[in-house]
This record gives sequence, structure tokens and C-alpha cells, in this order.
Amino acid sequence: MKLAILITNPNHHLELTIEAAKLIEKKGHHVTYVSLCELRRMASPEDTFKSHGFDYIKLQNLSQNLKPSSGKLTLGKSDSFIRAVVRSAFWFIKLRPFIKKSLSGFDKVLLMNDTAFPGDKICGWLKHKSIPFYLLQEGIRFPLPNETEIKYGANGAEKVMVWGGRSAKYFRTITSTETEVVVTGSPRFNKFLEDIQAYVINDTNQKVLGVFTNPIDDQGFCSPEAKLGLFEGFVQRAALQVQNMNIQLGIKCHPREDIQEYLTIANKYVTAIELPKSIVEAISMVDAGVIMASTVGLELMGAKRGLAQLEIPNHGYVFDYHESLDLLKIPLEGDFDLSVLFGEPTEISYFYEHIAIGNAAQKITSVLTEAC
Repeated sequence: MKLAILITNPNHHLELTIEAAKLIEKKGHHVTYVSLCELRRMASPEDTFKSHGFDYIKLQNLSQNLKPSSGKLTLGKSDSFIRAVVRSAFWFIKLRPFIKKSLSGFDKVLLMNDTAFPGDKICGWLKHKSIPFYLLQEGIRFPLPNETEIKYGANGAEKVMVWGGRSAKYFRTITSTETEVVVTGSPRFNKFLEDIQAYVINDTNQKVLGVFTNPIDDQGFCSPEAKLGLFEGFVQRAALQVQNMNIQLGIKCHPREDIQEYLTIANKYVTAIELPKSIVEAISMVDAGVIMASTVGLELMGAKRGLAQLEIPNHGYVFDYHESLDLLKIPLEGDFDLSVLFGEPTEISYFYEHIAIGNAAQKITSVLTEAC
């Protein structure tokens, strides 16, 4: 079997797939990585591909005149005319020739997203060419305001491989009857849980509260200004507790965000520091974390750190974190007590409802190599 693994992120997409890729090659099959990371203004992980002996194909660097997705501009909702025209032109001029050249001749294709551009276009091309493709869950899923319908996982994949029971329940409501939903767990979470054990939990008198941001403006929840305003409102209201409880505030941004924007705001009220770019290192440094709408919430829970979530204007508390007894909800207005974040977690079952235990890479390998 010749398998292509298509990635658009050099970090978590690689973490999700590389162990399975190595197992698949040990079984005598051939794996080629096809990287569109440059489309997201990130460099393909060529050194990693080379160190493990994987063949790879990458999209050439884009013109510096083309701006990456950053939340600074919006093309409207997913069905907007401007967005459709821009994406269609880019697909036919740039991406379709690359996909045609790169994916022809493969027996199967594994990808992380089948609905966000260009995943939707790629899956349409694969279906037209009768090349079977498989979907591997890349993050927590919830309806996005800039999507006109929920269709992630319903675009014709042979199988959708998901993290756990809660994810399976979600995907079974949107996939077609021809698509099977399989619980495999997540290699990324397996590695994260293993790596985080190497770090000793902070036992000093000063506690560290991390704020883990993500581009909710890019996802259509609000404007960039409103996102920063949401952050500022939290820091302003939390400042007195942070000072009285001897809490160090740390900030970890999504790679597409500007850490200096957040530090400038936070330092108006408290002394804030930048957390490491590595999510494992960042979580290892904190005793608790605050999120907006991010998979990091599950990582914090898996690491047995306290978790708080900011209410997003007009959207409430995104995802189902609110169903965990351990979540501290931070409303848009009103009081909240940060001290509850620094006790022992009382409920770990919620985490394992999302993340199945076991060797996820082996399960993914079994799915992709069956009948080969």
C-alpha cells in the first residue's frame, strides 16, 4: 500500500501521525508526507521527515504579498461571495495542480480536516479520482460562526478516527451512513500524558495561572478587538486576586497570534510573563489554566491542572467543558473565585470520556492497513 499523509500544521498534525506512520512502514507499506504547511505560513518539518526517513512533498513558499490567516481581516462567512471567489481562484491556479501532481498514484490518503479550505476541495478531488481517504480528528469540534453548516467528518471519508466516546457520539450525528466512526484515541495525547509526567508539579508558594489564548476572532466568534477586550476584561477583574494570592500570570498564545499584544494589555494590571511555546513545557509551568475555546482545556485536565473558561460574548462557554464538575466558569460580568483552581481535581472521568486510553498509533495503523 502507498499511503499519503496530508498535513497543514508542522506541530500537532505531525504529533498525531508520525508514530502511526513509522508502524505502517514497519509493516512493509510506503508512507509519503504531503505538506501544505507553507499555506499556513509555517515551514514544513523537513528535518523530522529526513531524520525518520520519510519521503515528503511540500508546497513551495507563497508570495510574501499573500497574507496568512491571522484574524486581522475577514472574508466573511464560509458562503460569502468574496471568500468563494478568492478560494476558487487559489484552488484552480495554485493548489489543484499541486494536489494532482502530489496525490496521484496513492492507494489511500489520510488527512486531518475535510471541510476547512482546502480540505473540502482536496476531498472533492479525491472522490472524483476514486482515491479512498480517511479522516483523523485533529481537535475539539464545535460549530463555528463562520461555518454555514456542521459538516466536518461528513465529506465522504472511508472512516473517521476519533479520540473517544464523546467525539464518536458527535461525529455519528453528522457522518454519512457509508462512513464508519472508529474510536482510536489520540497519539498526540498519548505522548502528551507521557511527557508531562517528567515534570514536577510546582510546589512553591507562588502559584502560576496560565492564560492559553486562541484565534477565536479567526473562527468568527468576534472581532480581533473584541477578543483582546475579552482578555483585558478578565485580567482587570482578576488583578486583585492575582496580587492577594501571590499568583504569577503567564500567557501562551496560538502561533498565529501576537504575544506582545497580550503582554501589553496584561501588564497594565499585573506583571505577566510569556510561557514557553511548547505546550508541554507551558502546562508543566502552571498550576491552572484559563482558556477561551481550545483543545488545551483537555490537555490541562489530563495534566490534572485546574481549568477555567472565559464566556465568549453571544456564544457562552464553547464546547462541552461546562459539563465537567471541575470547570470554573468566568462570566463576562460578575465575580469569580480563582482560589478554587488550585485545589485537587475532583473529576477525571470527563477527560477519559474524551480521550480513550491505549496505544492510539497502533489502532490507527490497524485501521489504515486493514485489507492490505
